[in-house]
Amino acid sequence: MSNLHRLPPLIRAADVARLGQEPRTLAKRSDKGELVRVRRGIYVSGEEWKQLDARTRYGLWAESLQHLTERQPVFCHATAALIWGLWIIGVPRKMHIITEATAGGRSRNTIVRHRGSLSTELVRCGPVLVTDKLTTTMRLITSLPFSEAVAVCDSSLCMVRERNQVNFFTSAAANTAHSQLDCSWSNDTPQGKPLLHSELAAAAELLPTQAAYRRAMAVINFSSGLSGSAGESLSRAHMYELGFPTPVLQHRFALRDGSNAFVDFWFKEQRTVGEFDGMGKYLRSDWGGGLTLAQRLLAEKKREDQIRAQGVKFVRWTWEEMRNRTSFESLLRAAGLPQERSAPPRAPRSA
Repeated sequence: MSNLHRLPPLIRAADVARLGQEPRTLAKRSDKGELVRVRRGIYVSGEEWKQLDARTRYGLWAESLQHLTERQPVFCHATAALIWGLWIIGVPRKMHIITEATAGGRSRNTIVRHRGSLSTELVRCGPVLVTDKLTTTMRLITSLPFSEAVAVCDSSLCMVRERNQVNFFTSAAANTAHSQLDCSWSNDTPQGKPLLHSELAAAAELLPTQAAYRRAMAVINFSSGLSGSAGESLSRAHMYELGFPTPVLQHRFALRDGSNAFVDFWFKEQRTVGEFDGMGKYLRSDWGGGLTLAQRLLAEKKREDQIRAQGVKFVRWTWEEMRNRTSFESLLRAAGLPQERSAPPRAPRSA
């Protein structure tokens, strides 16, 4: 595994003191904006800090903790999820670490301690230790609300896929390369080997209560490795919670130019396509085969026009619309999707 990258060096007051310099100068430089205080006695360049996204800043915060503890911390839960590229919503407000099962496990201030093993189910990623992918996933899906737990579970099952304006396909070479962790706090793509439903179900069997087991299995049975993003996973979970039909994921349409187009959601009986419009896919440099933003948007329009020509309707929604339950419900009903309560969650069918 590679070392964590894109992190500026930490400046420690203890190191400055060992060089015979006055540590208080760091606090003075922080007051001037030249440095940013990450933790007590630990700073980073102010200019470099400005260039970092929220997740990378969180990573610096996590690494700085290692300098203040006698024993190297083992990161778990939402903190480990960032390294694994699991689809958690936003950036954690606290740091999650493992403490021995026999210890007190008290949480203070910005650190949450979870009971667990400090010798098994661990993975080293550069200078940090994290719980393995299965352990991390199970801890999250048993503690998050249903829709957010589905997003995490979907990402744990997700294979590496690439999507452009007309294609959605699995790359064997990419999957092989992606079996190793890309050690970054800013991963937005699931890392490591995908988990299996059977692995998750076996882990659920070991949960301490029947209530925890039932809660985990509801998420596991509903989850699918075909989801393409956190937004798609949350959308599907909200559809279920609101009583709308379970869609087929990544349904393929043959286009008149001979290529294939895969859509986020396909409601066969209503002949309706649902698409989550996360603008990130249009702005990423690694999406769309090197096309400009304008070219990507034009290609997306052509793709949709060719699908519509087959007697298909489209309904699209943004992140904001999906997160507002009332707006999302109204949007789906206006698209002609029936709303009815159904049985407990089932795994969505593939195309």
